[in-house]
Amino acid sequence: RTTHPLPLHGAMLSYKQAGLGSRTLSVHRPSRASAHGLRLAVRVHCTADAPAASTQYATLSDTLLQPVMEKGKLSQFPGQPGVYAVYDSSPALQYIGLSRRIDTTVATHLQELPELVHAIKFLAVSHATKETLTAAWRQWVEQAVAEIGTIPPGNTPGETKWQSRTVRPPRPEIRLTAGKAFTGTIDALLERVVKDVQVVAFIKGTRTQPQCGFSHKMLTILNTIKADYEVVNVLDEVYNPGLRDAIKNYSQWPTIPQLYIKGEFVGGSDIVENMQNSGELVTLVHGKQAS
Repeated sequence: RTTHPLPLHGAMLSYKQAGLGSRTLSVHRPSRASAHGLRLAVRVHCTADAPAASTQYATLSDTLLQPVMEKGKLSQFPGQPGVYAVYDSSPALQYIGLSRRIDTTVATHLQELPELVHAIKFLAVSHATKETLTAAWRQWVEQAVAEIGTIPPGNTPGETKWQSRTVRPPRPEIRLTAGKAFTGTIDALLERVVKDVQVVAFIKGTRTQPQCGFSHKMLTILNTIKADYEVVNVLDEVYNPGLRDAIKNYSQWPTIPQLYIKGEFVGGSDIVENMQNSGELVTLVHGKQAS
């Protein structure tokens, strides 16, 4: 039994619905105020079908909150199994998840829900099994409930944005050459991509790992309007040799990223952002006015 400040309303939360086994969190109204004000008693009851965690992991509150983007680049997160908590820009806790690769999962969340993914806390779990990952995840969810008085919105029963998203591998970037002693000219291959692909973004980096803040901004905008688009990495000298300079000469535009729609140069990230704000980008991409 522990005490923690919570709203003064009796509540009963079903942990089984949230995937925590047969657990019930009971919130009881106190009979008197403590010296520090009214407090509520919180009791967590565990039954046999909820596996007990023998290991106490670093607590959610003691774990460092780290921005997803730093200095215009996607922050480096471990490619290891573990648990993670996602926060928006407020920062308010949105979701607690577990993953076999924290870095890949965070990049996917950022791509699909950019408006909700601003910073994360993570805990890498060594020698991870399904049981140890679940135990660490359960502890963090319990701690979150104790801190904010409710299950994080992304973990609530029936939620679809986080829990029911379609898990699929990211679409690979377009490669202009086979990468084996290419001796031709990149310009003709570049023009073919521009003319044949409906929406294509030439960026620094990949779809899941953009290497500059402007490239990240452009991909975020395209994801936000749910554009069906392709990506070409201008930094890939193996498969796209000389493309970084070739794309600037082709468009007569001095910076990267660059967006092309229906064979026409649209602009860099700032122009694309202005077009998104005006609704022009949605019209151009989808052929209809933004709602």
